Amino acid sequence: MGTVENRRAWTIAASLFVALFFLWGGGYNTGPIFLAALLKAFNWSHARVGSIIGGLSLAVGISAPIAGWLLDRIEARWVMGSGAIIAVLGLLGASSSHTFGTLLASVILIGIGLGAATWLAASLVIVNWFPGRRGMALGLVTFGMESGGMAMTLIVGSTIAAHGWRAGYFAVAVPVVLLVIPLLLFVVRTRPANTSSHSVAAQGEILPGYEVREALRTRAFWMLAIAEMSFGLAAGGTFHHLVAFLEGLHYSLRAATLVVSIVLGMAAVGKVVMGALGDRIGGKNALAIGFVMIAASVPILLNAAQPAMLILWLIIVGIAGASPVALGPLLTVETLGLKRFGTLFGWLGFALTFGLFVGPQLVGWMTDVTGTYTAGYELCGLICVMGSAASFLCVAPRHAAVPILGIRPQTS
Repeated sequence: MGTVENRRAWTIAASLFVALFFLWGGGYNTGPIFLAALLKAFNWSHARVGSIIGGLSLAVGISAPIAGWLLDRIEARWVMGSGAIIAVLGLLGASSSHTFGTLLASVILIGIGLGAATWLAASLVIVNWFPGRRGMALGLVTFGMESGGMAMTLIVGSTIAAHGWRAGYFAVAVPVVLLVIPLLLFVVRTRPANTSSHSVAAQGEILPGYEVREALRTRAFWMLAIAEMSFGLAAGGTFHHLVAFLEGLHYSLRAATLVVSIVLGMAAVGKVVMGALGDRIGGKNALAIGFVMIAASVPILLNAAQPAMLILWLIIVGIAGASPVALGPLLTVETLGLKRFGTLFGWLGFALTFGLFVGPQLVGWMTDVTGTYTAGYELCGLICVMGSAASFLCVAPRHAAVPILGIRPQTS
């Protein structure tokens, strides 16, 4: 990659970082803050409030395959820019909602926008622009998701404390309008224009990898789907109830919000580390290790009434908690190639977000029944063990087209 092209690649990466920082960091990772605020504002059950967060995740998942299909055919800037505009409309709708129905509809609109404008599209762009150290590049760009969450949880938490939860949604919309939408529309491009055709669809035809039907017949695709759904179930089930869980252990709202901010910040750094590890030992091995670490952190979290255990949990989950976000795209490229990456990763994204949809509601329901988060969180730990096993079993098919990508395929 030449100097000019390399500079452009990093300019695009920086733009995607900003987009993930404000869109995903503000629109999704602030979920625990809004969940706790809605519980207090309306006295709804945990399961009902969990359904709002679940609706957000399900909307992301439903829109992801559509966005992936579009990304294989038209420029990423149009898909992402349109998604960001839809997300803003949802945020403004949520900020003016007064009933459960209108709030849920607005949150679903936010999810549709996030599905088109965040990690799926960003992953496609990065794996095209960075053919060498994809794991590191993915880790650095998706660093924006958790670092954005770290900053935006503090901003949203302060806004909610001073002006209410409706103002919190409005606060998220402002930087998206001022910064994110212009960057996506004017800077981002799907891949370098290094072929004779300027058509995104035509360029995709000559890339190595599997067609969708071929990929669906491989073990690698289904193991990736299990791993992605496992991460969604475990992350959605634990993360979105974290503030309410810590408040149940007699931590103050301010302290619980600070914990969410810290864990997101540490997870952002951990994602870069785990992405670099994936470049060295292979995506499947690094992903499996990440799942084991997340599972091991659950019993520690359940003893977080002791501050020392809470600190230990922050360290472990900070390193590994978001690793599947960086390692999932890397492992997809290693096993299935680039040819239909958008469509295939869109369907894998649906598996992830289906888990994010079910997880908060499942843990909320178990909490309503048992009166404690213990059983729900233990289930999330067991699910991570399943995700680790699926990661180890995700190997490139013997006759894969991916060796010409410059990646040594992982074999069993």
